[in-house]
Amino acid sequence: MKRCPTCKRMFEDTLSFCLEDGTPLVPAGTDSEATLVTPKSNLPPTQVYSPMPGGPASPYQAPQPYPATPSPQRRIWPWILAVAAVFLLGVAAIVVVAIVLPGMLHSVNDNRSTPSPTPLASPSPKPSPSPSPTIEVSDVPTDSEEVQTQLENLENEWERANVEADKATLERILAREYRGAGGGKEEYLRTINPHPGRTWRYRDVEVDLDGEKATLSYELDRIDGDNVQTYSYVDAFVWRDHRWQATSSRQVR
Repeated sequence: MKRCPTCKRMFEDTLSFCLEDGTPLVPAGTDSEATLVTPKSNLPPTQVYSPMPGGPASPYQAPQPYPATPSPQRRIWPWILAVAAVFLLGVAAIVVVAIVLPGMLHSVNDNRSTPSPTPLASPSPKPSPSPSPTIEVSDVPTDSEEVQTQLENLENEWERANVEADKATLERILAREYRGAGGGKEEYLRTINPHPGRTWRYRDVEVDLDGEKATLSYELDRIDGDNVQTYSYVDAFVWRDHRWQATSSRQVR
């Protein structure tokens, strides 16, 4: 007798494989587990197959094992796409961190209060000696004869400007506060008219010097052809901008 080591069923010696599971049979006497009890089964008792009478004896054909069902081949491209997506997400995260992180660090650094350094005690400056006030030396002439010569030259230039209506020269001779018989300086310059051919001469000139002020009195002859008219004037002057300027002119007769 032979026995199936898998299902423990007994078969005739003419069989080589188990009729239930196809396991190769082994002699019953070589089984080290002969003491095991064969579990009961609802299957009918084992039939002992013998060759048909009168027919040729055919060897037993063991049942062929079932062909192995090929396992479905797994697709690789979904995994490739998943790996690529993860890689792209990682790169994007690195770029975002590289852009945002420096700005955050800079903002944190700006918000930190920088302790102001303790100022070092500077030595108190020594008082420098104040410069002595500069005394401006006046250049006003003090010699009466020199002043008289200067004012006679100025009167002569003044009369020439009157004859020629030279307003530029009159602008320089007359002070801004000048007052005369015809009004102020502006009125004097506006109404001046030329007198072609007129000549003049000065007589009896006297000067009165008082510091930066001087007064000149004189007789003036104006000659227009055969007509000669004589005037007496008292002109006042002030020393300003390093020169004499007329402040008033008054006709006395």
